[in-house]
Amino acid sequence: MAVAQKAIIIGAGPAGLLLAHYLLRRGDRYCVELYERRPDPRQGEMSKARTFPISLQERGRKAIRAIPGLEEAIAAQSVFCQGTMIYRPKSKPRRIPRKNKILCTDRNELVSILLQELTQRYSSDRLKIQFDCTCTQVDATAKTVSFESNTEEQFTTSYDVLIGADGAKSPVREFLVQNTGLECEQHYIPDAYKSLSVSRINPEKGLSAEPDLVHAWTLDNNTRLLLVPQPGDRLQGTLIFNAENNPLEGFSTPEEVLAFFQEKFPLCGELMTLEEADTVLKRQIARILTVRCDRFHEGDSILFIGDAAHAVSPSIGQGCNSALEDIFILDQVLDRYQDDWSQVLPQFSQQRIPDAHALQDLSDYSFPRNKRLIFEFFFRLQLGRLLHRWFPQQMKPFVFDLVLDTDISYSEVLRLNQGWINKVKRSLA
Repeated sequence: MAVAQKAIIIGAGPAGLLLAHYLLRRGDRYCVELYERRPDPRQGEMSKARTFPISLQERGRKAIRAIPGLEEAIAAQSVFCQGTMIYRPKSKPRRIPRKNKILCTDRNELVSILLQELTQRYSSDRLKIQFDCTCTQVDATAKTVSFESNTEEQFTTSYDVLIGADGAKSPVREFLVQNTGLECEQHYIPDAYKSLSVSRINPEKGLSAEPDLVHAWTLDNNTRLLLVPQPGDRLQGTLIFNAENNPLEGFSTPEEVLAFFQEKFPLCGELMTLEEADTVLKRQIARILTVRCDRFHEGDSILFIGDAAHAVSPSIGQGCNSALEDIFILDQVLDRYQDDWSQVLPQFSQQRIPDAHALQDLSDYSFPRNKRLIFEFFFRLQLGRLLHRWFPQQMKPFVFDLVLDTDISYSEVLRLNQGWINKVKRSLA
């Protein structure tokens, strides 16, 4: 009987946890060790400062669905949304229905469910998970990786396969950049954001936001607010703005924050309490780092996935979906090459790089910021739906519908919409 390969996964976010599910379901071929720098979410409530809403579409849901019972467990703690309500100043709200429902959840809730399901299904002789551990060094020649715990304890362990699922600032990827000639571009997008949470219902004022729609506001200065329904009649969301033009700059009291939301985002402002406004005021500003690499592997034993490989702007909600799709595609390549990682890794890079690079363009340039192009965007969206309904074989829907309602490859979506992407890109030049 063959000895199980030791797969070390750095990062216990959605991608790392789903990969552990996939590897362990391959029978006795693998034992998995997971290392995460953050605390164990099962030992207490995870920091709300770290969380944000996630909308899972067909790409992400297909990857989750491959593990029996997993989608049902996530859906039980999520909300299905059937579209988006768009709010703009001096305009009536516009409802954009979706062909397929979107599974809306919270990042921390998703992590907790994936982790709980993983530990319930596999015993400690095949699965080891250690939190509060930071990766400090990788030795690709000796195939060892070193860690430091939050108690400053240092230790080193060996691996057969090392997978970096450790986010946009991945230590695994940085080791490869510094030591193997991996080419990687990193940029902060112009936007910054603050996360927030409000009740979906204000019974005293007789107000409520639709429970099955994502709510999105865009101001003339491109400040945006996105609120996603969550279980328990909550809305979890983000206030997005230019990093050099924070609309809350200079505010020192929750009353000022509440007045700002009541003026700029009336429905949200009427739902927000003074306590919730105070939380927004105290919450730190976050930035998004994008990552673009020339490959996703090194040799026959190191791989990096998800944000570590291709972090993108969250503007079209594909960060988590593309990370989960990485796992689905990796599993197919493992089947094709019978778990021979010397063939699997270069093939995965070759297959996934074009889609990752295409996704960056789609994330940066699908939605315009120019008023005239915003009007054209909605016209193209409606026209695309109409023509696709009339001529389903000949006409494809517009870029957003292809991304959100299908699992067509990102590179094919970009090819079909290259003219529009170029137009938006020129408008931002």
